[in-house]
Amino acid sequence: MKSNLFYLLFAVLLAGLLTLGFQCGSPEFTGAKVQEQNKNYAEAVKLLEKEVQKNPANAEAWFRLGRIRGMQLNDVDGMNQAFQECEKVSKEFSSDITALRGYYWVQFINSGVSNKNRATKDSMQFYDKAVADYLTAAKLRPDTSITYLYIAAAYKGKGDIANEIAYMTKVWEMDHDKEVYKSVGRIYVQQGLDKKEEFRAANAEQLKIQKNLKDVDKGSYKSDVTRILGPADSQKKDKKNPKKEDWIYNQYSLSLTFDGDRVVNRKFDKPFVAKIDSTKYFEAADEFNKAVNIFEAVKAANPKDNENLNLLLQAYYEASRTVEATKAFKQAVVNEPENKMNHYILGLLYRSVDDYDGAIAEFTEAIRLDPQFTDAFYDLGATYYNWGVKIKRAAQEKGEENDEYKAKFHAALPWMEKVTVIKPDDAKIWETLGTIYALLGQTDKATKALDEADKIRKSGK
Repeated sequence: MKSNLFYLLFAVLLAGLLTLGFQCGSPEFTGAKVQEQNKNYAEAVKLLEKEVQKNPANAEAWFRLGRIRGMQLNDVDGMNQAFQECEKVSKEFSSDITALRGYYWVQFINSGVSNKNRATKDSMQFYDKAVADYLTAAKLRPDTSITYLYIAAAYKGKGDIANEIAYMTKVWEMDHDKEVYKSVGRIYVQQGLDKKEEFRAANAEQLKIQKNLKDVDKGSYKSDVTRILGPADSQKKDKKNPKKEDWIYNQYSLSLTFDGDRVVNRKFDKPFVAKIDSTKYFEAADEFNKAVNIFEAVKAANPKDNENLNLLLQAYYEASRTVEATKAFKQAVVNEPENKMNHYILGLLYRSVDDYDGAIAEFTEAIRLDPQFTDAFYDLGATYYNWGVKIKRAAQEKGEENDEYKAKFHAALPWMEKVTVIKPDDAKIWETLGTIYALLGQTDKATKALDEADKIRKSGK
């Protein structure tokens, strides 16, 4: 009985094995395996392509197709496409696919680095090869942000700033990497500065004339007028008052009336319009506005990033958006009253529109928050100094004597003196201090300060 049972079970098992042996795939799939074993990879691919057309749910066929395309035929795009189809059908081969993609990602990154390192001004084609390698790597691992940094670096070397910006921006969108995005903002600022310089260079003569006409106003001395505008085309003495005379500048349709040595009236017979091409100026403004948007985005994500706040201030200033900047930093002060940089930057903005009281209040608060805040020391002193200069100039234009400016210069002194202790090798600060001493009639101190500035400059510090 037992013997008969054994033979029965053996017969069933054998039948099963025989049945399994005949449950092979389609002729295409079976043939593809044979061709792969024989290293006839092109033929294997043809058969696998036919197989997946007939049986798109065959995950193994998709996997084999992708593997052969990548490893044997160097068709990475084809490999990637096959792997994507495989994973739509089944996750059975996902770990193998991840490993293969990772392997090829490393290969293409290394190849890109090698090509980029070979690139020079005389062999720029290697940058193109590096870009191609990195772009292929990105297809293999599209969620790996560092790949896009490699791409951006290659485009930078090539001089393709637009694509450099595009891929750095992609990194920000993926990871919110503030340092990367600040770099994008810096690029826009630099492009703005470059265009601004182009504007100045193209319009240098007309801009100089415009400035000169602005500088010559009521209160100007004859010697300054001659230095700025040159000799007048004609002069007319006032017969009734010999101290008065008119200087005529035909080129500008300008008449200046002097009483003694000072201008008391300025008149244009017709408005003078400088011939200025503003194309580059507006292009520069567009770049600065892009930078503002970027630094604002970083500020929203990282409100305490002091470097970014300074960059934002620069971008706003260059974009001539002082009013908006002031509003933004007023709110920043409300949101974070203990942030010294917000107070400091708001102080700079107030000073830029001659709101000296507001500037002094903000710089003072910044110093309260950080008693060693050297930049705030300097700018508080500079604010008092600028205020004094404005008062002095206004009095001169009216032909009045007014010593009110001296109080502002005196208020500036202790702050400037503090800065020279902290930054003894800064020639600019010594020069500013010397100027204040001179305006206050403290000749000896002025001489020492200016000599110190001269010594620092000569030493190359």
